[in-house]
Amino acid sequence: MKILRYWDSASNRPRYGVLEGETVHEIDGLPYGELRLTKATRSLKGLRLLAPCEPTKILCGGLNYLGHAKETGQPIPKLPPVWPKALSALIGPDEPIQYPPETERLEFEAELAVVVGRTMRNVAPEDVPAHLLGYTCANDVTARDMQLESPINLAISKSFDTFCPAGPWIETELDPNALDIVLTVDGKVRQRTNTSDMIFPVAKMVSYFSHLMTLLPGDLILTGTPEGIGRMEIGETCALTIQGIGTLSNLIVASPRRAAA
Repeated sequence: MKILRYWDSASNRPRYGVLEGETVHEIDGLPYGELRLTKATRSLKGLRLLAPCEPTKILCGGLNYLGHAKETGQPIPKLPPVWPKALSALIGPDEPIQYPPETERLEFEAELAVVVGRTMRNVAPEDVPAHLLGYTCANDVTARDMQLESPINLAISKSFDTFCPAGPWIETELDPNALDIVLTVDGKVRQRTNTSDMIFPVAKMVSYFSHLMTLLPGDLILTGTPEGIGRMEIGETCALTIQGIGTLSNLIVASPRRAAA
């Protein structure tokens, strides 16, 4: 089942819905627990999709692919690295990624993301799937020059406004352990891998995070990027496709502050 979040122009508010083919069935309230569908439907065509969840926190799991560890020359971690990403970085499909003036090296990071469905605290790996709403695509956009200049500023280099595109929707019925991931920039393949290359599978990573802090419904967890990270430039379109989910596409634009500089 695909759960999406969209802007309802009639009521001037965001709503959740279930996508069946090209038809969206409106959800009464939030998509956690037992779904309650209204009788309202609308066409997906022309619908403004929003980021598919409303998290209380965004967590990034890092260095989680063997290929990425090799390309960066870093040792295999014994535990999943983790850092926060600002909530204000979250945007939806087709919303532009702004290139801020503080960086001269804007880079993409294709990632499978997890959306929490039930409150989690000290959850064992085998019990993680029952606590998840589902999976979506996310681009962990990074100001790489800022990160390399000062690794202590890792969270800052990933937290500018628009630096967390996510979507297009949440797929609830998916095995996350062997999914193809492909990222293109203006149609050229820049990243290609399979989640079977993960060092810490989704269940193990999320379980570990639940032992560090309470995870709440709607929380978004990015599970790491594969090898092939690289630059994005103003005017280019970055598209991330994950098997079984769909495609998240975003245009790179100059931020208003950059254009004025």
